[in-house]
Amino acid sequence: MTETRSRKAAAGSIQVVEADIAIVGGGVAGCLAAVGAAEIGAKVAILEKGGIIERSGSIAAGVDHYIAVLDEGEEWDKPGYLLRHVPVVTQGVTDLPAAARLIYGLPGMVKRLEDMGVDFHDPDKPGIPYYRHRAFGLPGEYYINFDGRHFKHSIGRAARKTGAKVFERVMVSEVLMDNGRPKGVVAFNIRTGAVFFVLAPTVILAAGDANRIGENASGFPFDSWHIPYNTGDGHGMALRVGAQLANMEFTDSTVSPKGYSTQGLNAFVGAGAHFINVNGERFMFKYDPKGERASRAALVNGVVGETLAGRGPIYCDCTHLSEEEAQHLVRTLGVDRPALPDYFAQKKINLSKEPFEVTVGEIATVRAGALFRGSGVHVDADAASSVPGIYAAGDCSSMNAAVAGAAVMGHVAGQSAARFAQNQPRPEALSKDEIERIHEDMVRPLHQEEGITFRQFEDEVRHIVTHYIGYRREEKYLQEGLHRLQLLREREKEMIAENYHGLMRVNEARNIRAVAEALATSAIERKETRASAAHFRVDFPDTDDENGRRIIMVEQGAEGKLRVSSRQTGLQVDVLPEVPPEILAQEEEAV
Repeated sequence: MTETRSRKAAAGSIQVVEADIAIVGGGVAGCLAAVGAAEIGAKVAILEKGGIIERSGSIAAGVDHYIAVLDEGEEWDKPGYLLRHVPVVTQGVTDLPAAARLIYGLPGMVKRLEDMGVDFHDPDKPGIPYYRHRAFGLPGEYYINFDGRHFKHSIGRAARKTGAKVFERVMVSEVLMDNGRPKGVVAFNIRTGAVFFVLAPTVILAAGDANRIGENASGFPFDSWHIPYNTGDGHGMALRVGAQLANMEFTDSTVSPKGYSTQGLNAFVGAGAHFINVNGERFMFKYDPKGERASRAALVNGVVGETLAGRGPIYCDCTHLSEEEAQHLVRTLGVDRPALPDYFAQKKINLSKEPFEVTVGEIATVRAGALFRGSGVHVDADAASSVPGIYAAGDCSSMNAAVAGAAVMGHVAGQSAARFAQNQPRPEALSKDEIERIHEDMVRPLHQEEGITFRQFEDEVRHIVTHYIGYRREEKYLQEGLHRLQLLREREKEMIAENYHGLMRVNEARNIRAVAEALATSAIERKETRASAAHFRVDFPDTDDENGRRIIMVEQGAEGKLRVSSRQTGLQVDVLPEVPPEILAQEEEAV
């Protein structure tokens, strides 16, 4: 056994901290949760796996678009109008009260973020307060295009100013429970191994989406189109304490330049780019009446469909854009993906002169194939999970809408959790024996001489997800994939770690597997095709609106296996419904 592997936590490196709320994740949702909780007077601890909270999370490097309702006069620019379209956008599968809470929070959140120092102006459009465009199937020009290089820095700084205790580069391994209620979390520093027991009667899970669960074109799992550091940690912890996950059958992907797995699809289609096949045909209208302005899942479905039909490779065509529009597109692409303009320069690709080849990225759980629906911890309009005292927000929850959704629902979660904490007794102190037992179990991979590495374990999960679940699903393959994932669960205790960074990877690997099992279980249950590439069953190719407009939920059952339940949403998608009076009254009162 190596000296590094056998290393134990040094004496005095275990700290016990008390708070009202433990927030797992310091991204957009986590930071806004801290702000919301502080407004109610709660004592907060933020535990962030990455670096400093000013530069952590999915948009650590920046962001170039933000969904907003500004109520500036147009009919489409009002919360009620957008809410009426949510059943269509989500194909009838969403929690409308939670969506209403998010949407009615959008106008005020823009002002709140501006007060924190966020500048929503586009430097290329100095005469326009908010430069907005339409994309991804929304019924209006809700996307603000802006230079958001310093977006995360502004809100991270605002969260720190609340006086929250901030723990950075710490991995939360478990939520601690007592008689079905949370009593805090346990975490360790991924560099030093220092251990933190944060005792709190409420926990907010804001750990982001789940990536690294499918194979990508390059073969390098960290070359992902979304942040590879988000590995379903909130999902995994929620399952282990009995909380329900929802919409896990819906996966997400994107369309990226060939050879560069990256975000940027919204920028291209928002600017008016076309997708063409090898024959030069613009094909997206065959797959969706909105063409390139359809949802991300529909765009992925079109690219996959054309490729399987033998009409690949597929290209993104911007040649109809003016030189000025093309230059603006390249500049904005460099806001949250700084190397992408260099990619085009090195490939000698001039967007206004020639199309460029694109490919489909790897499978991830980001936004369940649609805005206002998420693959994650099932939450209500108060961001509360099915377990009292546990809340969730952002991309690890069942209600999100990119950065804006994380901001609004993060703030909601913070305020809801703070109010809940006010009426809860303080968690009882942990005994010395409890602390030693929890710590010993947490660091066990460091002391095992033989076993499998996190990479070997993850590679097997990715192989199963890609080849047995994939973009085109069928019962016999889903069942085989689920069986293999369940067998792999038994090997979690065999994983070894060389150091504390490796111990973090071990925890990530088991969360990735848990997400994959939830995905397979839910995909088997949904015996229809819905949301284009987000859930495509070749053995059930039609959309079953009589039985399919339901939310499928999974939770941990006997012997660790997942138990499935579902409920009908009652939403119609063939007509625009009126907003239910009770929801409208509640949200207008909140505003």
